Amino acid sequence: MTDVESRDVTKPTLTEDERRLRIRRSTVGGGLLGGVVGAAAPFVTSLGLGTAWLFEHLASAGVLTAALCCAVGVWLGVRGGRTHGLRNAALERGETVLSEYAVRPPVVDGRATKPSEVDRWALRVTDRHLQLWDARDRLWSHPWHEIRLTTVEDGLLRVHRRDRIVAELLPVPESIGWDALLLGARRLQGRSRDR
Repeated sequence: MTDVESRDVTKPTLTEDERRLRIRRSTVGGGLLGGVVGAAAPFVTSLGLGTAWLFEHLASAGVLTAALCCAVGVWLGVRGGRTHGLRNAALERGETVLSEYAVRPPVVDGRATKPSEVDRWALRVTDRHLQLWDARDRLWSHPWHEIRLTTVEDGLLRVHRRDRIVAELLPVPESIGWDALLLGARRLQGRSRDR
């Protein structure tokens, strides 16, 4: 049996029930975490500012503030958890997310992107693929053995597939570099060729 025949060429995917369960768990977890952080934020902030006496004397104002912050925290947590869950549900069975980078393309639809658009795009590194996400939509996913990464002096990352450039991306914040990603990519590309 050759190496190609011994490899499992089928890519097991999640069932629809498993996919929904991942999304639901992530959404609920994000909502719970957001609620706890939101409820604790006013009290922690008041302790840091030395205004804890305000919460002691105006208990109703403190409770109201905590309730409002909790509601905002739950809303933000549910949004973030759902996005995270949708991204994780797109993984193959056994695929692991190794890291995720906040990125932005220099130009989208003919207009320059802003550095403040932090939460929109994500470059996900898994043990099998490199993926680009726009909020909850996966724009592309390429196996490691099909791509090559290069950088340009001004911090621009180029993703090549064969002879064409698939994407040009800037890091967010712009002060970080691509060294860790490039090092990890070399290792993952070497591993994917060995399979």
